[in-house]
Amino acid sequence: MGSRFFEVPVEAVLSKVPGSLPTAEQRKLFKRADFSRAKYKKHVYSLVTTTIDSVFTAASAEKVCVRRTDGRKHGKRADALNVGIYLNTPAAVNTTDNNPTGKGVGEDADNSTGEDPEKNAHEYGDADGAPTSHISWHWVAIPIEVKHNRDHAAFHFSKAPLTTQSKHSSSSPNASKTSSEPKSFVPITLQNEQGYVQFIDRMLEVFDNQHRRFSYAIYVWDYMARICFFDRGGAVISEEFNWTMPDSPLHDFVWKVAHMSEAQLGYDPTVERVSDEDAAAFKRMADDSGVHEKIRSFVKQATPEGQPIYKVDIIPMGTPPDEGFPDDPFPPPSPADPSSAPASPPSQPPVAPTPRSFLIGKAYFSSHSLIGRSTRGYIAYDIDERRLCFLKDYWRPYVPKRTRPEHMIYERMARCGVEGIPTLICGGDVGGTRAQMTQIQDLLHHLGDAPPVPRSHYRMATVEIGLPLESFTNFKQLALVFADAVLAHYQAWDKAKVLHRDISIGNILIDPRTLTRALLIDWDLCRLECELESGPTEPDRIGTFQFRSALAACFPRKPYRLSDDLESFIHAFDFLVLKYHPIKGHGLRRLFEDTYESYSLVQGFKVGGNLKLEHFRSPYPPFQLRANDALQSIINDLHKGCYESYRDVDINEMDLLYGIDDVDSDADEADSDVKEKPLPAEQEPDATVDFDSMPARSVPTGSLWTIDDSADTTTSSSSDTSASEAEAPTAAASDVGVDPCKLSGFLSHHSNLYKVLASAKGKRLPTKPKNQLRARAHQDPVPVNYRPINHNHNIGTLSTPSTGNDLYPVLGHRRLGTPSSVRSSSSFAESSDNVELRPGDKRSWDDGDLNFGGSEDVGPPPSPPRAEKRMRLTDGVLTSPSVSDDDGCP
Repeated sequence: MGSRFFEVPVEAVLSKVPGSLPTAEQRKLFKRADFSRAKYKKHVYSLVTTTIDSVFTAASAEKVCVRRTDGRKHGKRADALNVGIYLNTPAAVNTTDNNPTGKGVGEDADNSTGEDPEKNAHEYGDADGAPTSHISWHWVAIPIEVKHNRDHAAFHFSKAPLTTQSKHSSSSPNASKTSSEPKSFVPITLQNEQGYVQFIDRMLEVFDNQHRRFSYAIYVWDYMARICFFDRGGAVISEEFNWTMPDSPLHDFVWKVAHMSEAQLGYDPTVERVSDEDAAAFKRMADDSGVHEKIRSFVKQATPEGQPIYKVDIIPMGTPPDEGFPDDPFPPPSPADPSSAPASPPSQPPVAPTPRSFLIGKAYFSSHSLIGRSTRGYIAYDIDERRLCFLKDYWRPYVPKRTRPEHMIYERMARCGVEGIPTLICGGDVGGTRAQMTQIQDLLHHLGDAPPVPRSHYRMATVEIGLPLESFTNFKQLALVFADAVLAHYQAWDKAKVLHRDISIGNILIDPRTLTRALLIDWDLCRLECELESGPTEPDRIGTFQFRSALAACFPRKPYRLSDDLESFIHAFDFLVLKYHPIKGHGLRRLFEDTYESYSLVQGFKVGGNLKLEHFRSPYPPFQLRANDALQSIINDLHKGCYESYRDVDINEMDLLYGIDDVDSDADEADSDVKEKPLPAEQEPDATVDFDSMPARSVPTGSLWTIDDSADTTTSSSSDTSASEAEAPTAAASDVGVDPCKLSGFLSHHSNLYKVLASAKGKRLPTKPKNQLRARAHQDPVPVNYRPINHNHNIGTLSTPSTGNDLYPVLGHRRLGTPSSVRSSSSFAESSDNVELRPGDKRSWDDGDLNFGGSEDVGPPPSPPRAEKRMRLTDGVLTSPSVSDDDGCP
């Protein structure tokens, strides 16, 4: 797999930026940057803002302006952005204005050297430059990262003599190298890694807080700079150049920026900011008594003070000819059904679909991924129906014959009568079929590797808004919601022949109307039953890693099976029980980390699951609950069933067929020796949920689905899993020999899992205690000294320079998913959907989010120190509450 970050000549970057260059007369109005007396970082800020402001003044720029911010922190990830190019709209000015006294840029909180502010402002030209402002990530058009200490810079910068340079020259150390072996332009030191992560955080803030197709950025180290371009396919970083003279590439770039429209700057032209009056109906839903209390709180979170409200459109999309179902028509029409006769051809041309409009505010969740699917979910207002709904926005991969829009899955399941899934309103590519495509994949091509797959911007809206699974109030409710999710999964598999492939706590929601039913969401990674035998589009791209089955985690190359999804339900259930119920003994965090987080990176694959596999070698679970025999019996039954299914698995054969060589193993850490707290008393069930009056879901008939109501409901009683195994459909011996990945017994059929979870209806289960990861934080072992090697997520080893020869791939090296028109487009703002499959094309990576929090695309970092893990686990963000890892393939 090729890099997602690529260094290219600065001329190549500028050639893709739309617009003309300034004339010689216009250049005379540009200011040069005098570094002779620049001693501190704030001086570089002043020089950058003054230089850019001089270009904007010469260009009579009205849509953008350069601003120096006040140095305050914003958000949870990125520190303050001290310099940036902002939109110059009234709303942006009102939000960022912080200059009531008219003081210059040099007079800000960054002046910590004791120098005279007025002298500093006059000396470096701040008085007539941009005013000091509040940072607002909603309005940053182009972030500018400035470094004075080269050891803290994200990229390599040479210590070239400070002389005038032509805009066609480069002092990049990489540019002068003649070796055919590509070199990294990202230094791998602790300080540089921190600078790199900080820069990525800046870009994440831009993409998380705005609706962007792409974004430019400027990276400055003293008198050297780089121009950057980001979209959801990757990033292009120009070679370094001297920016101090008026003929520098920076001046040329800023001149072009001064004449750009918002669309040319990367803003989504299909998104429209609306007035407070137009957003009033949406905001009133926060006080509507007819809306569930929890949902009303979601509306308040989506519309806080100062949050822009946007109108977005979804154009209902039909079936693309190269992304249909391989088994269509499904289900096959009956020959006796007169309605199955083909319709006569229409006499009139088809009517264009009518767009549906929705209002959205702050994202309800975001995958915080800079590259990849970059999924965001919104509590939305359906303007046509005047109701709340849910809107999902992401960049779907496009590979002919291998991918399809997610709404097609919902339409298929609805036709087949599948219950327990959201009701589709509409879905489609933004702006029309593949109208907004990533553009970076062609520029990132280099010989020997396939480029990243093209991605198309996509939106889908559904009627229901579910409650997060972790908002359950007691363990009876939790078990019944899981049972209902298993039933929905069964119907999708049995009726629509669809396998989810990403079962996780984020993809199971609680239906607020009943509080005991589930909504099984996020079907964008699913595959049809008839597609499973062909294997995944690429291995190691299926589901959320924490909840992968033991076999799928240990052997990422193995074909995916129904049993993998069923086992993921068990891991998700165990995860929440461990998180919210006291257990006996110590080492809770260690159990969490080793079971759900631990993995090795081998040949680009996440390889883990050894502890899960070890747990299934015993019929007993790896933990015992305190004072809760009824819930313990459910856990026991689940693990006993997995033990019996795994008993016949030939691990040696699996390793021979699907193992990955050279697995690195780390030494195990010892458990901490701490004292336990007293056992908590058993709690009564929450009376707010009336389980006896729970609306009945249509459960299949037959002995497989029959629940034994005569079982003891007050004490621990392990069900006879062997009987379940005998009743459930099992694979024949010959089938097992042919397919070693197909498990028999408990994990071979939904009914076994459903009966164990649904048996909770007759049990006495406690309310949900507090988060045990917080309650037992004092039991953590003291962390050892730790240096976060590769904290920049190994991007340095995957970021390589390019030459003019391989910047634009020749036809002889065409790859699947590389639009020919992208190669010849005149600017970054243009793209095409002309993608076709050609014989001999190399299959490229078609899925996964490069989220810099651990992704196979760039090689995730090693396990973080316990202090860092403790913070993530304590805050309950081991996995996003509503988002999967987004690293599966459709």
